[in-house]
Amino acid sequence: MQAATPAAPEASGIKNNRVFVLGSLSVGHGLSHMFDQGLPLLITEIAKAMGLSTFMTATLFAVRQTGSSATSLGGGPLTDALKSYWGLILTACMLGHAVTYAAMGGSPNFLVVALIMLFVSVPGSLWHLPSAAAISQRFPDRRGFAISMSGFGSNLGNVTGPVLAGLLLSTGFLMWRHVFFIYAGLAILMAAMVWWSLRGLGREADARVSGDLGRRFAYAIGLLKNPVVMALILAALLRGIGLNALFNWTPFYLRETLEMTTFQAGVYYALMTGMGIVSAPVLGWLSDKWGRKAVMAPGFVVAALLSFAVASVGGTLLLIPVMAGLGLFSFALHQIIQASVLDYMGEGAEATGIGLLFGINGVIGIGSPFLASAIIEYTGSYGAVYYYAGALTLITAAIIAVIPLRRPGSGE
Repeated sequence: MQAATPAAPEASGIKNNRVFVLGSLSVGHGLSHMFDQGLPLLITEIAKAMGLSTFMTATLFAVRQTGSSATSLGGGPLTDALKSYWGLILTACMLGHAVTYAAMGGSPNFLVVALIMLFVSVPGSLWHLPSAAAISQRFPDRRGFAISMSGFGSNLGNVTGPVLAGLLLSTGFLMWRHVFFIYAGLAILMAAMVWWSLRGLGREADARVSGDLGRRFAYAIGLLKNPVVMALILAALLRGIGLNALFNWTPFYLRETLEMTTFQAGVYYALMTGMGIVSAPVLGWLSDKWGRKAVMAPGFVVAALLSFAVASVGGTLLLIPVMAGLGLFSFALHQIIQASVLDYMGEGAEATGIGLLFGINGVIGIGSPFLASAIIEYTGSYGAVYYYAGALTLITAAIIAVIPLRRPGSGE
């Protein structure tokens, strides 16, 4: 499985055009993130309605991450082996969103909510695997930029998700249950679009890049012997734990500590999650041109400093640029880590690499919501999670600074 360096050839027909495929995957990625980033705000309403403690709320976050990590670990090699079914897998992801969100809307108590939460993140996690693999194969010459353009779609979802959820909740006649039913309806519509535009994705597979599932799991284990790949996974792990703390608890900080309305909290939260609309394509392009490390190392340092600043500025107007600054580096830098891992993957092993990246991070990070909740309980402040996330991000910057990363497209 040697890394391919030339650009992927263009196939005939608009649905096989690599730009059309990238656009379609980006739209689907955006809707998936719109659901995901609306969820933490909805959980504040679930916690209030069901009288959940901080520990019980952390349990929901941990269960959600369990489902996500299991999907990524097991799904990577399986996705690579089933390349000719990528279109069907992506369509099933959208239908999975519809089923899980409809079930959330009808859940009667905490235990049922926790059970369904185990499956809520599965469709979104599975979507990343064939999507990232298809983009990597079609854009080996501009991988960082292409992954970041897919991230541009996700960042549109990151902006609209919290704002839409906050707006719907602030109407006064829609409960959190109704919002989940609305999500389910949108997912069904999106499933039809994905089926139309991407159902043929991966059917160009041949014997080199499909089948032999056992060999792919062995290849995944072999990747763990590569010290650079393991260092990237460790960096992504620490950064991911910090990001999850921010994403999970920021809505509670905004609503409980700063006493914002659901709509106000949604707008501020959207700044933190969605400003990658501006930064992701630029940082991705720069990482292709100057190298991944030249973008990631200083980016993580700035992100850490901004995280430290959140609790200090409180509810002043300074919170707006600080949250926006955090948003510039949230998902955008994580997408460059993905591109860095894909630089080491051979053709046909891209989903395996991304699955390892997300899966290992998710498994180890399952305890992170409980650690964050313990920090909140000990300090008596939701603002403490920003210092926790900032410290982890600084460590990430140090790791990236010492890794001898491969130059994009060099194959060396």
